[in-house]
Amino acid sequence: MMSMRCKSSQRIWQCFRRLFFPIVLLCSIVYIIIKTSSYKKLNKLNSHNDIYNKWSNLIKNEKILIPINVNQLYNYPVVCAGDNAIINYTDLVNDMWKICQVNLTGYLSIITKLPDDFIPNSHLQKYITEWKLPINKHDYEQCQFFYNETTAIIISYRDREKNLRLLLYNLIPVIQRQKIGNYKIFIVEQQSKGPFNKGRLYNIGFTHIMKTYKPTCVIFHDVDLIPENDQNLYSCGIPYKEKDQQKHYHYPIHMSAQVRSNVNNSYTSIYSFLVGGVLAIRPKTFRLLNGYSNKYFNWGGEDDDIGLRFLAKDFCVRRPNVGYYLMNSHGRQPSNKNRFKLLFDTVLRQDDDGLNDIESLAMVIEENSYSLVTWITVKWLDKVQ
Repeated sequence: MMSMRCKSSQRIWQCFRRLFFPIVLLCSIVYIIIKTSSYKKLNKLNSHNDIYNKWSNLIKNEKILIPINVNQLYNYPVVCAGDNAIINYTDLVNDMWKICQVNLTGYLSIITKLPDDFIPNSHLQKYITEWKLPINKHDYEQCQFFYNETTAIIISYRDREKNLRLLLYNLIPVIQRQKIGNYKIFIVEQQSKGPFNKGRLYNIGFTHIMKTYKPTCVIFHDVDLIPENDQNLYSCGIPYKEKDQQKHYHYPIHMSAQVRSNVNNSYTSIYSFLVGGVLAIRPKTFRLLNGYSNKYFNWGGEDDDIGLRFLAKDFCVRRPNVGYYLMNSHGRQPSNKNRFKLLFDTVLRQDDDGLNDIESLAMVIEENSYSLVTWITVKWLDKVQ
């Protein structure tokens, strides 16, 4: 009996000896992996410590984003410093007149009552066609003031027919007068029911357009903002071909610098950290940001998120001195209750949440092209509550 117990003990000891070192080795590998991952994550967090601290204080102390002095939001440098902060279009507009006889008047009277024959309500998508092209198309083509630039204006859309009609009716003549040359408007519509997601629409629209239209300038445009000054150029930078005139091409432009809710109200910059509304950006820059976040549903957060992305990648934005817009009224969307929580980890997930995962979340299911406008319908591939 004792002999059997001894043999049993010896077997257990032998098994233990055989398994001990592999188990220790496996545990060591797992520990190193976890430690390395945590270190990288901590390193990334520490590298953006100021951003997190300031953003945290803003949310905890103020609860909401409040209007403050222009170009400052708790020292956030989202607007370029010094002379680069504001684009003064006065000299440029004067030169446009000399070179191309482009007559830009400045402040505009917004047309709110549309002609009965302009895109009937019930046939908005079907009847978008070429509208008010210049009489002498040959002269228009020869006046390439915006040298070698192809512009895509991307409008995120769902159930805002009135807003869209007013925007197109007022926007198209402005762009035509500016003689931008090669441009097209892309309406990216969310077909999927459930909460609206502007960031996803912009990302999938951009990804799809870059495969076909391949613009050199992309302008992301809220459907409810109507331009009130035709000297606010729908372009990504100084268009001259001459020496030293392209130095500001790499700066994204926050075109909707000043917004008012109706014609009787004064303009406001909302808050200086804002880069949403109407944003002109080079495709290369947008890719470096990894686009918009795909996680913001309903109203709020996605524009502040991309503002943080600008900071994390060391980009700043410029604002035109004529960036005036009228916000067309509409029903209020439900707010995104998780937006502040999401903003806390914006920088940590920036490289994994955006353009590089949009095609696993959304797809284009229909595309209808017209002369000035292309309508793109999108559906979600994941289940969204």
